[in-house]
Amino acid sequence: MTRNENVNPRQRGRTVSVILLAAVVMSFDSITWRSSASGCDDDSGPARAAVSELHASEPPPPGPELLKYSPEQIEAAYEGKEIPEAVAMYLVIVRDGQLDGTHGWFGPAKSRFSWQWLADKNGVPADGALPKDKFQGDPTIFKMLDRDRDDSISGSDLDWSDNNPWVRQSYMIGRMFRRIDPSGDGKLTTEEWQAFFEKIAGDSDTIRAEQLRDALIPPGNGFSPGDMPSKETLIKGLMAGEIGSLQEGPDVDELAPDFELRPLGGGEPIRLSDRIGKKPVVLVFGNFTCGPFRSTYPAVEAVRERQKDNADFLMVYVREAHPTDGWAMKSNDKVGVSVAQPTTFEERHAVAEQCAAKLNPSMPLLVDDINDTVGNAYSGMPARLYVIDTNGRVAYKSGRGPFGFKPEEMEQALLMLTLEEANAKPTVAISDDVEGWRLLPKVISGSGQPLPSWARAVATHLPRTAAAMLELDFAHRTKSPVDPILRAKMRWVIANANHCGYSQAYAIADLRRAGASAAEITTLTGDPNAWPEADRKCLEFARLLTVAAPTISDEMFEDLRTQFGNKQVASMVLLAAYGNFQDRIVLGLNLPIEAHGPLAPLDVEFAEGALQIASLIPPPGEVPTLSGAGEDVIPDEADWAAISFDELQTRLAQQRDRKPRLPIPSWEDVRGKLPPAMATRPTRIVWSLMTYGYAAELQIPWSVATRTMWAERPGNRVFEESLFWIQTRTIECNYCMGHCEMLLEVAGLDKNQVADRTRQLASNDWSAFPLEEQRAYAYARKLSKAPWTLTAEDYRTLEQDLGPEKAMSTFWWLCRGLYMTRISDGFQLPLERENVFGEAPQQKNK
Repeated sequence: MTRNENVNPRQRGRTVSVILLAAVVMSFDSITWRSSASGCDDDSGPARAAVSELHASEPPPPGPELLKYSPEQIEAAYEGKEIPEAVAMYLVIVRDGQLDGTHGWFGPAKSRFSWQWLADKNGVPADGALPKDKFQGDPTIFKMLDRDRDDSISGSDLDWSDNNPWVRQSYMIGRMFRRIDPSGDGKLTTEEWQAFFEKIAGDSDTIRAEQLRDALIPPGNGFSPGDMPSKETLIKGLMAGEIGSLQEGPDVDELAPDFELRPLGGGEPIRLSDRIGKKPVVLVFGNFTCGPFRSTYPAVEAVRERQKDNADFLMVYVREAHPTDGWAMKSNDKVGVSVAQPTTFEERHAVAEQCAAKLNPSMPLLVDDINDTVGNAYSGMPARLYVIDTNGRVAYKSGRGPFGFKPEEMEQALLMLTLEEANAKPTVAISDDVEGWRLLPKVISGSGQPLPSWARAVATHLPRTAAAMLELDFAHRTKSPVDPILRAKMRWVIANANHCGYSQAYAIADLRRAGASAAEITTLTGDPNAWPEADRKCLEFARLLTVAAPTISDEMFEDLRTQFGNKQVASMVLLAAYGNFQDRIVLGLNLPIEAHGPLAPLDVEFAEGALQIASLIPPPGEVPTLSGAGEDVIPDEADWAAISFDELQTRLAQQRDRKPRLPIPSWEDVRGKLPPAMATRPTRIVWSLMTYGYAAELQIPWSVATRTMWAERPGNRVFEESLFWIQTRTIECNYCMGHCEMLLEVAGLDKNQVADRTRQLASNDWSAFPLEEQRAYAYARKLSKAPWTLTAEDYRTLEQDLGPEKAMSTFWWLCRGLYMTRISDGFQLPLERENVFGEAPQQKNK
């Protein structure tokens, strides 16, 4: 059983059908291509017409269609585009290129990490070396990265290209080793070594250098006798996916395709996504008939033995590289490896058992289905290595085996990932579950369950707020009127747009809990163009509301309203708002997925009085004045001042004339939906009337959370509204910007002071503000625009400037801003013409 749930868009539509492949293989001799010598350079010939046709459409994808064109035509069609790995292999084969990594047949590895990365991390110049005493990390990691053992790390130590002398020598040793290894298991026994010596020495007690050379380096093309393939054999092997998949596989930083396979020998199926989050995962692709894989595999086992505490290792068994009915190798026959290409899963399983008997892997050996679903998703044939990080993204992708299959290169990448993730620890202290429950307010029911990491992180400084967040999360995941499967799909799209692996994992878990099929998950996480028509507008709405809310058209919203009704479409807006709030909590604090994976919705009831339900009237605070001659410490952003202050004011005026996308409920419509403590003060705030009126079951928990945070940690109103103004300018939310100006007035500023402050904020010169405020404004801008780029240093600066408790409440306030703006832009609310906050500000009561 196989489930491939996160297929990269580039991988779709490239699988060659069995029927077409058989036709190509059987008729190979009848297929010819036009060489450059036979008219490819002729502007008027048929070859030229074919090139023009290719330019006018998509270039030929990897597969049998390549056989119709000359190499020159194919290269012309791909001009300006990235050439897929299988196409590059094909071009080398048809031009009789050498079968080695130097000439690009297999391509280099791709990694998140490099010598430049390590040098920057440790503060040394890239043209120098990193000595042991300056290395920031575990000494054992330094030792593994210092390949030449000279007590310093340089670019050469991390260079695994075929131009590196150490790599060339290592590869030569590997080829020689395979000729000595009579069992083909990648290990030499004392008896095997002695037998080799005696074979060369004959009756002598010694051997000469030339005897060893002749035994280890065969004359001619470098292949052992009987192993050299013909061009026809290579092309057939490529088209059959034996010497390489026709698909690309995920690139570095892309999501690793999910799958579920049964291990050899029985047992429960192993699903990749169940292993993600705890520690990195190493995927090892290989097959029995690939001699270099067998020979190199013991090195993989050695890496696993050294790194078994740092990573989870899984082996995926794929299509045979050298079956007897394909590119057969005499060297395989000599070591007792002789099998035809399996045509059923049972046959493949039997060959995998032979492989396991010879290699004795200590990691689970998962057998791919006969359609090569996982092998193709990862481009794993004939052999390849991956390192997947704890967010489920590719950190390292080896080159295609055999030349690109380098276990020690993979280990270096894994070690640098360990360094990266060690430095990517949560930016605040996270309590364990026991301490978390102790910090939270008194519980009526539901205590003692595992707590999400965000609740344990926030509870350190805001325990009551963390409690309210638990109720808010439960409401969105269990009480939304949106269909549970559609809701989880939309939540995944929001998390994906925010680069939040934590929330993506939760969305997938909720999808499975709701009964979504593996095929539905595969479609969701793959190419957006393949999204079902019934879901497409909802998912695109969720994406746009996350990345470009002002661009959503009234027509799109109206289509959704017509299809789902007012209540459901309003709930979709609140879902996007909540997702953007929660993702920033997770990303800003760099929170990990819980030890046992995503948790089910937590149903907990807190004691009366634990949460703030009634509205709050903040006490008046000190009104700050702008400095006349300060220092501007924040670098200018080119696009920040592109919209002038006057243009911003024009936009506010236009927002007052905006027609809302849903009718605005009256206070009388809303009051009956609220708990008594919330219904004591009428509101004229359109934002509140809309959210309470259409989705009270989701909005009430949000209001409780914001009011609880404000009650727990009151802040400086002018500073907070200035931060929120920065956010509204960053994502161009006119309605909320207008509310910021109203609330600055309520906080004690007159209209001129409001204009002076916001005009200064709209410029690239923030010298009128205290240094700590400037840095907080820059943080607000970064969190609003690209939360996935936040670093631990960003949050530490906030803590140093404001103190730990105020830093947490300020951070929470900023995350809240992305909820507020998504509501405003989703509904396109008309800005009220008078100050609706009056003497009793309700900004924090929304």
